[in-house]
Amino acid sequence: SAVVRKSVFLDRFYYKLYPNIYVFLIAKSGMKKGVPVTLARNLVTKAGTSRIISGRNSMQRIVQDLGKAFSLENGGVIKDAQGFLVSGELAAFLVKDPDALTILTDLHDTHAYEDVWTNSLKGTGVDKLRSPCLTLLGATNEDHFAEAVPQNAIGGGFIARTFIVFSLEKGKLNSLTEAPTKIVDTSYLSEYLKEVAKMKGEFQWTTASKKTYDKWYYSFMASDANDPTGTMNRIGDQILKVAMIISMAQEPDLILKESHVLEAIDVSTACLAGMQQVTMGAGKSNLAFQTKIVMRELLQQKEHKISRQKLLQKYWGEFDGFDLDTIIETLIGAGAV
Repeated sequence: SAVVRKSVFLDRFYYKLYPNIYVFLIAKSGMKKGVPVTLARNLVTKAGTSRIISGRNSMQRIVQDLGKAFSLENGGVIKDAQGFLVSGELAAFLVKDPDALTILTDLHDTHAYEDVWTNSLKGTGVDKLRSPCLTLLGATNEDHFAEAVPQNAIGGGFIARTFIVFSLEKGKLNSLTEAPTKIVDTSYLSEYLKEVAKMKGEFQWTTASKKTYDKWYYSFMASDANDPTGTMNRIGDQILKVAMIISMAQEPDLILKESHVLEAIDVSTACLAGMQQVTMGAGKSNLAFQTKIVMRELLQQKEHKISRQKLLQKYWGEFDGFDLDTIIETLIGAGAV
């Protein structure tokens, strides 16, 4: 996604769909979520074909930088406003700005600004981004997620455009006192990314991939799910973006095969659970966050059961017995438990 930028697309007839995506990795502190972020940044850096924006930034400075030409180490120049935004801690990446995520939401829809995106401010004048295309990869924990993504961004379209990869469980344990049997060969993979960066043109469907996507689309989109974020309404295009990325990761032939679509459906719909987990309890109720804690605890427990005493012992700093009574009464009334 980061290296191919706006060079390939899938014809959606009313617009061209480009494979730029936004991804958040969310887990508890110390769960090593920064490792894949660093790996991705290193791969794109070694490929040397893309503008990379990391560190601590303001959204306005990012817009200004994207409006300038960028020189690559190989002598090439990127004149368009295309780049890879990457951060191991999302809350530290963007200086607090109520308009930051609104701007990122707007820029995600690459097809809406084929030629230019204009940002006009009284203090700084007019910034024009030529043919913008952004890819975003960030990591954070749930507490910082609430700081980085305010309530208005959850229902305002930003989350609907973002893949949430969420986990409460640790991965494979490894003390790293011995060298791993398998280490990612970044030099080899970055060479392949250089070839991917040369790809240009339109993706083509196969008959099987088209039928597979249609079968999923008409079945899934006919359901009437309660989703205040809008993610489920947008997931069709999101799946196709991922299918293009999977295709390019395997072969540089611009063909969407059935296997690409099937894998894209699996990984994209799996992110729906992550979206629901991190946005649960984001409402205006005084006990919204505490209700989220209770619901998640019940979901994680074997047979979805836990005693009142254990809940109060584990979360004594979050709610008391009176709060828990109110929460359970509300959940029973809603048919949730």
